[in-house]
This record gives sequence, C-alpha cells and structure tokens, in this order.
Amino acid sequence: MNNAEYKLSEKRIQLIIWTLLCLMPIIGMTVDLVAPSLPAIDVDLSISNQVTKNIISTYLVGYALGNFFTGFLTDALGRQKLLHLGLFGFILVSLLPVFFPHIDILLLARFLQGVTIGSVAVVARTIFSDILPQEKLVRLGTVIGTMWGLGPVIGPVIGGYLQYYLGWKSCFCFFAIITFIAFIVTFIVVPETHFKRHPLNFKTIKNNFVEVITHKVFMALVILMGLAYSLIITFSTLGPFLIQSKLGYSPVFFGHFALCAGLFFLLGTFICRWLLKKYKVNKIFFIIVNLFFGVSIVAVVMSYIYATSIVLIAMVSVLMFFVTGNIFPLSMGKGLSLFRHIAGTATATMYLINILITSLIGFLISFINVENAISMMWIYLLLMLTCFIVYWSIINWELREV
Repeated sequence: MNNAEYKLSEKRIQLIIWTLLCLMPIIGMTVDLVAPSLPAIDVDLSISNQVTKNIISTYLVGYALGNFFTGFLTDALGRQKLLHLGLFGFILVSLLPVFFPHIDILLLARFLQGVTIGSVAVVARTIFSDILPQEKLVRLGTVIGTMWGLGPVIGPVIGGYLQYYLGWKSCFCFFAIITFIAFIVTFIVVPETHFKRHPLNFKTIKNNFVEVITHKVFMALVILMGLAYSLIITFSTLGPFLIQSKLGYSPVFFGHFALCAGLFFLLGTFICRWLLKKYKVNKIFFIIVNLFFGVSIVAVVMSYIYATSIVLIAMVSVLMFFVTGNIFPLSMGKGLSLFRHIAGTATATMYLINILITSLIGFLISFINVENAISMMWIYLLLMLTCFIVYWSIINWELREV
C-alpha cells in the first residue's frame, strides 16, 4: 500500500479512478477515428496509400516512445504535472494538420500525438498502481480495457461522419476539443499520488529496466499484448482501403462496420472479467488462444472461397476484436500487478515493447495492397499463430500453478 492510500478517502479514490478511466476512450480512438479518412487523405494530399497507411504506424511509434520515457520520468518526478503536460501538448499538436495540411506535417503531428497521449496513458496507469492494492489492480485491468475499448467502438463512427460531412481535418479539431475538456477536468480532480520517488539517474533506470525485462512471464504478457493489438491495427490499416476503395462502401458504412467490431472488443472485456471470477488466468489464456487460433485457420480457408465477401470480412474481424478484448486487458492487468514497486518503469517498458511490436507489424502491413479478404485473413492467422506459440512456450508453463 502506497502513501497516497493513506491520504485519500475512498470516495476521492473512486473519483480519481473514474476521471482517469474517462481518458481511456480518447486514447483508444486516436487510431480508429482517423481510419475512415485514410482514403480521403490519400486523394486530398496526392500521396500513395502506402504513405497514408503510415499515418497509423507513425502514431504508434510516438505512442511507444511517449510511454517509455514518461514512465521513467513519472517515477522520478511524480504524476500530476506530466499528466497535464501530456494533455496540453496533445491539444496543440492535434491542431497542426488543420493549419498546415501537408503530409510531412501530418506525419509529424501523428508522431507527436503518439508521444503526448502515450505519456498520458502511462501516467494514468501508474496512478492506478499508486492508489489501489494488487488484487484490485488486476481486476481494474479489465475495466481499463473496457473503457479503452470504447475508443475503437465510437471512434470510427465519429470519424466516418466527420469525414463524410466535414472532411479529414475535422477529426483533428475533434481531438483538440475533447482533450481540452479532459485537461480541465483532470486539472481539477487528479492530485499528485506518488511520493516515494526514485532518483532519475542512469543506474536506477538501468536496474529497474533490467529487473522488468528479465521477468519471463512479464515479457511474454507484453508480447501477447502487442500481437493482440496488432489484430485491431490490421483492420484499421487495411480495412478502409479494402472496404471503401476496393468494395465500394462509404466512410459512414466503414464507421458502422468498425462500430460492430469495437462492440465485440467490449464484449470480450466483459467476458474476460466474468471468466476471472471463475477461472485462473492461465485457464482463460488456454481457452481464448487455442479456440481462436483454430478460428483463424478456418478463416483463411474460407477466404479462398469467399474472397470478396463482406460477411466473411465482418465475421472474422469482429472475432479478432473479441480476442483482443480478452488477451490485451488480461495481460495488462497481470503484468502491472507484478511490479507495483516500480510501476512507472514497468508500464513504460510494457507499452514500449508491445506498441513497437504493433507499429512494426503496422509498417509491414502498409506494403500490402489488399484486393480481397485473403491477405487480411492470412495476417490474422499469422498473428494468432504467434500468440499460440508464446502461450505454449512460456505462459502455460509459468502460470499453470498461479
């Protein structure tokens, strides 16, 4: 139990938790809200769709770096100022493409959006570690996943309508407005919660970092997070071009399509939370990883029969979102519970590695020109195969007694 738990009433703790949880949808929609606009940006700025797809992977690189470096800073400097700085910075950089609509500025803005909102994400999660005991922190992981999952649910719908009626620049205006509201609320509600600070020096950083990355279970969980999130990024990167450009549907249709997928992500977090009350963590991993590895094999086979079927694309994609809704929050909650004494470093390392995995996969995916469902189904299969290998080589053996 940390110092903050002695100074804050239960009512105040709950207020802080729910204030920070309300930031999670903003973080979650930062990829998906712009996804319906990718083909329009491609045309408006006269660039190739490969460059346009990097709007997502560039953001993810910034997000990973923002998480990583802020994690060390927050253990040394505290939480409150870094939270406010991250939110304010996100507001400013979101407005850059509005006033300077050039691809270089857009990519820079996306990178800086990732850095700033990544810092907000890591600070929020370390505040949870400050004010909650371990058993509550593990359970909160699924709630965080659910709130974050609201972003992929509502983001594409909002982005689809903004694109259809106002154009792609309105997406960035929306980011600035909603984050300004969040900045005001957190400024009023969230106090400083970290008082046992670690000196910001190379030796301390190195020792904490080595402690985290040499923990086999933690690293396996982080890899699973990266692979699971890559399932969503696959859809966000390839989906707009496949569904809008190749199959001829509108941005609004894609937004509603992504809404359904996002709802399955949320359903996954609810199912995961229910399963945690009945089964051990390893048992849940066993069920989810093995079952949906089989589903991804069937999906590849079916794609050769129904290569242009929107129904097949929809069914498999929503199931991949459901998988992510189980694996991502479960891995996050379990991973963070292992290092509460250096929560900032653990969170920074967790998000650096898992988001770099996702951004690398997103970058590689950007070279794929989708003509039908086959490419997307194969990517889903390869990601689930890797999850399967990580589970059976590490997770199953290390957590079987937990």
